[in-house]
Amino acid sequence: MTKKDLQFGNDKLGAVLRAHRVESGKGLRETAAKLGIAPAHLTDIEKGRRAPSEELLVKIARVYGIEEAELRSGWKKPETVVGEIASQDATTAAKVPEFLRTAKDLKPEQWDRLIKQAKKMCGEGGKQ
Repeated sequence: MTKKDLQFGNDKLGAVLRAHRVESGKGLRETAAKLGIAPAHLTDIEKGRRAPSEELLVKIARVYGIEEAELRSGWKKPETVVGEIASQDATTAAKVPEFLRTAKDLKPEQWDRLIKQAKKMCGEGGKQ
């Protein structure tokens, strides 16, 4: 499964998950049990009729061995902390959207440098 496979809507992402499950020899019931959901729920996800909850998204990443960030991107579900930070006060509510629009096309190494700089500005010394 490639990153490009995961950059679609619910229906395409669900189809990718189903293909991944079938290729790995896992049955629907077995996988649903590992995820703690009903087989019908997993079918709905695989057919693009449902997107997972926050908790289920994390479980899917673990059970399927897929990067959580890839699933979040495919389902357009940012981590909860993104909304919390973006709305913590009037300044961040105004500045975070502007910042994200400005930074949306950064390459991974540019994001890493930006994060390092932000840590320095916050007094964390840029250590990871």
